Amino acid sequence: MRNVGYKYLAVAIVLILLAMLVFLPSGAGPGALPREMGFIGGLHNSLLNLDLAKWKWMMDKHKTEGDLPSMHDLAPYLGEWTNHIARFIALGVSYKITPFSELKPQEDTATLTRNISFQRGFCRFYPAGFRYSLQGDSFNPPYDTKSWFLAFYQNNRGLLAIFLFVLAMGNLLVFVKKKRSVSHEHQPA
Repeated sequence: MRNVGYKYLAVAIVLILLAMLVFLPSGAGPGALPREMGFIGGLHNSLLNLDLAKWKWMMDKHKTEGDLPSMHDLAPYLGEWTNHIARFIALGVSYKITPFSELKPQEDTATLTRNISFQRGFCRFYPAGFRYSLQGDSFNPPYDTKSWFLAFYQNNRGLLAIFLFVLAMGNLLVFVKKKRSVSHEHQPA
């Protein structure tokens, strides 16, 4: 019996298994946060509440432009946001509080000190060094090779699964065509 293209069938099976593995729901890996939007929304709100606390601190303590409060100074004015900000700090967020100024817009920033992945979201990977401010400014540091590949995989794994599935279907079609051509050759005339 001739080899009827079983290598195409084997490649198709391997590609289907890889596509299924890539498409597993927890694509961001162990320790990933559930939702990107919840994280970014919370980060934005934490900066907003820091700014409001800075205003209250300035009014209550009769501070002037250029005075810089510490996180400890702002804690009594943050209320329940003290715990939220503590959770963000535990996740690896570093806050930079800037002096109060009426001429300059609020410039406090939140910077990631480690990589953060998400199970769901538009962008499932934020590298260490990512910065966010209230003005909506965000800055990604230049990717190194490892973080670039990880970010590309996390953000495009659905497309990768579809690509692998299409390749598998192509290999299955080649296998079926070879199988039919062999069976037509062996049929009596």
